[in-house]
Amino acid sequence: MGLKKNQPLPLGLPEQVDGLATAPADRGDETQERFRYQWAIGVWLLAQSLTSARAIRALWCEHHDDYLLELQTGRYVAVQVKTDSRENARWRWSDDALVESVLRFCVFEKMYGAAIDGYEFVSNAAPYVPAATTKRDDSLAASPDRLVQCCSRASNHSALEEPYKTAFAGLVGKTGGDAVVLFQVLRKLKFAQGPVLRGYDDTFAASIVPKLPGCGVLTTVSCCRLRDELIGLVQAACRLRADGIDGAVAYLATNGKPDVAIRGKCITPESAAEVITRVRQPAFRFVGSGAGIEIGAPAGRADVLNRKMRNAYLGSQFEPLRMRMDSADQRLMERALLEPDGFDAIANQLVSTVLVECKDVEAMAFDHADEKTRGLAIYKQILQRMDSLAKEEPERVCREPKDTLMGIAGMLSGECKFAWGTPLEEEAQDGA
Repeated sequence: MGLKKNQPLPLGLPEQVDGLATAPADRGDETQERFRYQWAIGVWLLAQSLTSARAIRALWCEHHDDYLLELQTGRYVAVQVKTDSRENARWRWSDDALVESVLRFCVFEKMYGAAIDGYEFVSNAAPYVPAATTKRDDSLAASPDRLVQCCSRASNHSALEEPYKTAFAGLVGKTGGDAVVLFQVLRKLKFAQGPVLRGYDDTFAASIVPKLPGCGVLTTVSCCRLRDELIGLVQAACRLRADGIDGAVAYLATNGKPDVAIRGKCITPESAAEVITRVRQPAFRFVGSGAGIEIGAPAGRADVLNRKMRNAYLGSQFEPLRMRMDSADQRLMERALLEPDGFDAIANQLVSTVLVECKDVEAMAFDHADEKTRGLAIYKQILQRMDSLAKEEPERVCREPKDTLMGIAGMLSGECKFAWGTPLEEEAQDGA
């Protein structure tokens, strides 16, 4: 639950000057947003391969560089992602972040230059380009684009024309002092401009996701979901982690990091395509099934559930299922308040899906020989099925967790819509 309007904020607003209006400087939020922008650029790089704009074998995240593109030819492209929140910002050679990126490329060129096809500097801001009327040498020399173009036309750094020769000489001193290496880096360097910081989410959902294979017909909601799923894929690869048994004990690479974690930094276009296929898979929808339940813990429901579970020799499981049932009831009421317009469809889908799954499991256990263990077998299978639905088909169950789904199963049983393989006597007499 959120903070109510009449409740004071803890310690007031941060970084206020004498209690007066002051522009916030939330470095934590800014850092997280810039990281997410970098992950979004990773999605753009993968999209180039998925749309055949560039032949990429794999995308390596936070490995040697922000991104390392492994090309189908066996060669590589190193990518640096930088953001600039200044209004109408343009990158110049006086900007430390740009110089640091070129310095990193120079180190990379010294070690692996023979295998590197190119270096790319990606940012929300574009490099400064002089106007046709610009005459001052210092303004001309400040342009990264101009210097890169001059290097691509010259046979070596000594053949550079002024004022770009002077700019190059100044850059040599800032990047390690090797003019030959710097010259090679600048000849391979490309600039790319991404969307603005305060709108890249919408840009990706509207301009990049629909161009992915088979995604042209996706709804806006589905495009946003696919964008977030792909960003999450890149985010996971950017983190140094080790899952499974390697999370406890792992073989180390020579740099001291878990070998499995380094391999986990690799994303193939095929793995991104699997995410797209999963998100594009339409979720089955029940329409007007009429299989409703009462929300608000109606009297007697828990008692009926208790009787049914004891009748199926599941008395020991009643209490945990009752707690899930009460919590699911509360959760559904909260969703009804937060999503009043679409809640009827949500409730119908959830209840219908859980009821059908429970009935299917019950039917499959009909010939279970031992009546005393039939209920437990059904309960176990329903637990597994609800867990599978929540993890593998989240859209089908409106992104509710396993506990909510089990709680709904309890509500259905308590309202006489589902037994655990052994109906009560009154239900059997009614032909239930």
